[in-house]
Amino acid sequence: MKILVINWRDIKNPLAGGAEVYFQEIFKRIAGAGHTVHLLCVKFPDAPESEIIDNIQINRIGGANTFNFAVYRQLKDIVEKENYDIVIDDLNKIPFFSPWLIKKPVLVMMMHLFRASIFKEVFLPFGLYVYLMESLIPLCYKNQPFVALSESSKKDLLRFGIDGSKIVVIPPGTDTKKFHPDFSQKGEKLIVHVGRLKRYKSTDHLLLATKLLLKKRKDFKVMILGDGDDLPRLKELNKKLGLDAIVKFTGYVPEQEKVLVYQRAALLVENSVKEGWGLIVMEANACGTPVVASRVPGLLDSVIENKTGLFYEYGNIQELAEKIERLLDDEELRLAMGRNGIEWANQLTWDKTADMMLATIQSALGNK
Repeated sequence: MKILVINWRDIKNPLAGGAEVYFQEIFKRIAGAGHTVHLLCVKFPDAPESEIIDNIQINRIGGANTFNFAVYRQLKDIVEKENYDIVIDDLNKIPFFSPWLIKKPVLVMMMHLFRASIFKEVFLPFGLYVYLMESLIPLCYKNQPFVALSESSKKDLLRFGIDGSKIVVIPPGTDTKKFHPDFSQKGEKLIVHVGRLKRYKSTDHLLLATKLLLKKRKDFKVMILGDGDDLPRLKELNKKLGLDAIVKFTGYVPEQEKVLVYQRAALLVENSVKEGWGLIVMEANACGTPVVASRVPGLLDSVIENKTGLFYEYGNIQELAEKIERLLDDEELRLAMGRNGIEWANQLTWDKTADMMLATIQSALGNK
């Protein structure tokens, strides 16, 4: 098969996140099985317009705010020139509306819909733009087959009027060779947060909960791994709250260093208002680290309540602090959840996920 995938970013993009890991881990396996895989994505500074990564041909066009318009202009010519068997349209932010542009079979791959949560991230005019563009999804994609990242994402599609029989849920895998436990590293009361620092990720909730905890105890540290445009705001809030001695911002860290932090950590905190799944939850679990997470779509799928982690109601800072303190104080519970997390992560492999995706692509071609 000859497959074209359209996604905003590729794995080397400095702003790459879970969607890019999902694509890379799955489609490098599909490419490795002998299929031709091309990725159409956005340009970024100092990146070549074309390169091969993991047997995947990467072609970069457009700019950070204009990539979708570049797709609208060029997709028809690109598909006709290369004669792809199928186009996979990754609905991650603004749709590409490929069924309106080409006649080839289209499979839609959806991480999650932003809907109202976009207004936590951007100013009103751009938020309205994203909201309205998402509202066109039922018109353009109603007759297409879908891959949803989680049952929560599937529910979003069902609310949009997409036929449930057209939706296949394919959750992410976990690289358990890379992310693995080392219980000899456990011992310190280290709370970690990992990922891109965006407003909708609500990392400020962890800082506010840390301030509450400090009123009762000082036997813990907080480490925030990752970079993003919300970092300056978070650092300013951290200083205002007087947390400089407790909270460390690391910025971007290499993968192996991230693994070591997961292995050391007592728990991971995930505060996002919405996720497609929650890759960092599974990475932490694979390292034997339990989670305290907001009770929101996506995280409801990746966290097994009272087995691999604890939930708090999004925005309830007092409850967040209480759940963190419960895990800090109960070593037996932390270790039990850590062991459960390892078992949970081992059930979801990238090989299994890639097999499911390949079967779904073949089905989409057969149905067409």
